[in-house]
Amino acid sequence: MDELVLSVHELNTYVSDKLFSDPFLEEIWIRGEVTDVNMRHDTLYFVLKDDMASVGCLLFNCVEAVECSDAIIEGQTILVRGEISLYRKNGNYRIIVKEVERVGLGELYARFQRIREKLDKLGVFNEERKRTLPGYPKKIGIVTSGQGAAIQDIRNIAQRRNPQVKLVLYPVKVQGPDAPAEIVRGIEYLNENTDADILIVGRGGGSAEDLFAFNEEEVVLSIYRSRIPVVSAVGHETDFTLCDMAADLRAPTPSAAAELSIPPRDDIYAGILALRESIAQRLFQILYEKKAVFEQGKRSLRREVLLLRLSHAQEKIDTYRAAVKNNTFHLYKNREMQYNSYKSSIENLSPMSAFDRGYSIAMHGGRELRSTNEVAAGDEIEIILKDGTINACVTGSKKHA
Repeated sequence: MDELVLSVHELNTYVSDKLFSDPFLEEIWIRGEVTDVNMRHDTLYFVLKDDMASVGCLLFNCVEAVECSDAIIEGQTILVRGEISLYRKNGNYRIIVKEVERVGLGELYARFQRIREKLDKLGVFNEERKRTLPGYPKKIGIVTSGQGAAIQDIRNIAQRRNPQVKLVLYPVKVQGPDAPAEIVRGIEYLNENTDADILIVGRGGGSAEDLFAFNEEEVVLSIYRSRIPVVSAVGHETDFTLCDMAADLRAPTPSAAAELSIPPRDDIYAGILALRESIAQRLFQILYEKKAVFEQGKRSLRREVLLLRLSHAQEKIDTYRAAVKNNTFHLYKNREMQYNSYKSSIENLSPMSAFDRGYSIAMHGGRELRSTNEVAAGDEIEIILKDGTINACVTGSKKHA
């Protein structure tokens, strides 16, 4: 054949030279929405897209990349100035960015912000309401695609770390218009119909549009209302969604979610062995202490020790007996002195004691005479003495001057 045949490299080189020599493409402004942002080494990679197409962009130089990082974010609409370049290895053309200008928030990003502000006012993202994951889960519920790499990664890690942990998958769509409703149903189903200890909700990486199902209000609220602690594992480490903010724990990837949720079986065994060793040591210590008490009690029961203790007890009894006897004697003497004192006082106050001193009592008509006016001549009276009574008749009376 006479036609010119080119190698792939020669074709790509030719096209690259044509692009490079086109003055229109040496410096061109492109408007688009940012997606698929990725920093590698000192170069920032991202994609500009509109409703019809997309084009790759890259920004060399780490300093410039960092300075532009506030403008080059997922969902942001920007203007970039740069030149068109063809990557000869695969034939893809891209824009070598020299300047970035922010045009305004993309619709996706604006919607993200509206939902975030609304849910933040409701307290959905409050840190104090978030729960600690159970240390030793028996069952883990998973809401993700049944065919994606995420579920396979989780299964592989679970098998390696602890195959005794049971995994319950509720398969859902993770992107597209039907995804949010399916994800919500999956979370609610696992809450109502399983005894799972932890839920992992997420998917593998993708563009901002692919991941946006995990920013939808109903999905975020279902995570917020879950009675089961939730680990959000959406995309790659650089991706961030509202589900991450509402979940009890955010994992950078589905694989990391499995690592954080499932304790290694070897670590559990090691912990059990450590507890068993600790219990054995404590039991040995208790046994040693009880044995020491027993030996001490045994020594205290020997004959000579018992006799010595009996002698001490007898000495105490004798001391107490002497003290009781002495106290009783003193108490008796005190009471005797009080008795004699009371007896003397009573005897001194008794009218009978006056008879011993020669006094007598004159009675008339059964009453004690106190005045000469109470009798008259001829009245019979009784005179009471110490040893008897004298009957007498009044012959007269005389008053004292």
